[in-house]
Amino acid sequence: MTPEFERLFSRYLSILSLQQFDERDIDYSHLEKHLGFLRQLALVENSSVAVMDLYRQRYAFLQSKFLPVIGLELETVMQQGPRALFSIMHPQDIPVVLETLQRGNGYLIGLPAAEKKEHKIIYDFRLRSAKGTYARFIQQLLPLELDARGNIWLMLMLNDIVPERGEEMPPQRSVVNMRTGKQCVFSDEESGRTVLSKREIEILGMLSKGMGSKQVADELFLSVNTVNNHRRNILEKTNTENTAEAVRYAVSLGLV
Repeated sequence: MTPEFERLFSRYLSILSLQQFDERDIDYSHLEKHLGFLRQLALVENSSVAVMDLYRQRYAFLQSKFLPVIGLELETVMQQGPRALFSIMHPQDIPVVLETLQRGNGYLIGLPAAEKKEHKIIYDFRLRSAKGTYARFIQQLLPLELDARGNIWLMLMLNDIVPERGEEMPPQRSVVNMRTGKQCVFSDEESGRTVLSKREIEILGMLSKGMGSKQVADELFLSVNTVNNHRRNILEKTNTENTAEAVRYAVSLGLV
């Protein structure tokens, strides 16, 4: 790792160190209660599922179908933690991801304990595959357990492969209040919301509820042809094959 990486990584860790843990406030039986569900989640969602223990600063759980794709062994990732992924991350994405983690975790840590589990951090990045090409992933971070003092103790990490958006497209990142849908921390430009227009986000949100083009057109006082043009633009901008893929991508980013 480069000196610049170490500087940025240390800055990120300094944010996490704002939480003062006491082992007496932590009950690991709570982790055991989650494991069965997490294993099932990884199978059902066909995703990579991990839990980071922020007290011990290591993974407490990891189940991933993607490790063979990126050429990493489970034991290596469990031992090295996030550094294993940063070692194969696209160099252009590393500073953005570390700044996202710094600002996003800083925001979550500063929230009242009752509100922390209502939020999630979302961002995408590229990892070098075992074949030497880059694949784009999206990660969602959700506080899973708080300790007795209200510190975020266990962080749930969900990873999925997403369509490649092209080198010229900016990174996508956001902090979302899952209860209200409100975007926090990052501006629209920083979060990548400008990739889709407000109208396209509105239409995609309606499509995610099972509405057809005719229903959307009637609701928005548009022609069906205009709605279909928006749908084509959405697929092109998100580099997805169909509306279902576009909706899933947008939901994972908190756009709809």
